[in-house]
Amino acid sequence: MKIIGIEERIGVYEDKPFHNVNFHCAEEFNNDKSEGLKVSVVKVRYDVLTKTFGKELTTSEIKSLVGKYIEEFLYDRYRNVSYVEFADSTETSKK
Repeated sequence: MKIIGIEERIGVYEDKPFHNVNFHCAEEFNNDKSEGLKVSVVKVRYDVLTKTFGKELTTSEIKSLVGKYIEEFLYDRYRNVSYVEFADSTETSKK
């Protein structure tokens, strides 16, 4: 699936700080009665991205992910994204 948009969200909810990155993704689908792009939004905690890339990312590095392809999102038992597997290495992933 291709990242077509990035939305970084930082704030406080119920007295707890949060830092999330919403990935707006699109993937093609085609069957007998349908064709086009299926779009979805996947929320990823910022600390998951730091684990994925092995470093903290700047806002511009996060924005540079637009246009990249994701192989898959891995989930924990609570159905939260625990790791993002990219289809190819990116400049952002270099330590």
